[in-house]
Amino acid sequence: MFVAGKTESNHMKLNRTLQLALDQVLVLVGKDFKLKYNSTAIGFLWSLLVPLFMSCLYYFVFGVVMRWDAHNYLLYLLCGNFFWQYFSNVVMVNGGVMQNNAGLLKKTSFKYELLLWGTFVAEGIHFLLTLIVLFLAMLCHGVTPLWGCGIVNFAVLLVFFPLFTLGISYFYAAANIYFRDLERIMNVFMTFWCFASPVFIPIKSVPAKYRYVYDLNPLAGFMGIFRDIFYEPGIHPSNWAFPCFVGVVVFLLGRRYFNRMSIRFAERM
Repeated sequence: MFVAGKTESNHMKLNRTLQLALDQVLVLVGKDFKLKYNSTAIGFLWSLLVPLFMSCLYYFVFGVVMRWDAHNYLLYLLCGNFFWQYFSNVVMVNGGVMQNNAGLLKKTSFKYELLLWGTFVAEGIHFLLTLIVLFLAMLCHGVTPLWGCGIVNFAVLLVFFPLFTLGISYFYAAANIYFRDLERIMNVFMTFWCFASPVFIPIKSVPAKYRYVYDLNPLAGFMGIFRDIFYEPGIHPSNWAFPCFVGVVVFLLGRRYFNRMSIRFAERM
């Protein structure tokens, strides 16, 4: 009886902890939306229009002027750019999320890492809106959705892509408090990372001697899984191992680094 009661008590404490964390994340997401869209004319739609406008610009440059040789290039571009924007926005916003919420860092009952998760969820809501455009683009290009493949690929992304993205965010958010020049370096690095990923350049257009860059880029792997949902529906489990493994490793190392550095966050604000 004592063991059963103790187990039940621990279970209730875990549920309360998770519920509190979820409530705090939702509050942070609501705060993010108010700050971003409170004084804008079209509000939430900007989260769709900005990446859509950028995709149109990239399509004109690479699809019309440079004429990349790629099947259904506009759909390829939309998949890559929307996915990249989600990843990039989460990482870059999280780089300054601690400084922007300095008041919360002084509250001992608040878990700092929830700020990072709040950003991921908020940007994820924006990202969901872009999926409507991708479904419409699939119809326009005559691509038939394979719902079974889509569910499997989406499940893989849902588990491992957040780990990778938040792992990078953990490193950047913690290091940026101690090394303020890192933000400028990160802007340049993210530009390089964009071109080192199959965002708008078809992989087959990259010279063979440089394709190892894509092979060593876990984000390219996640982007490939995403395109297996919307661009060329299918399932390719052999392409999952590397990005998923790296995602887990980056998350564990990033969270460990973040927790070790977080001891002095409040002092550095």
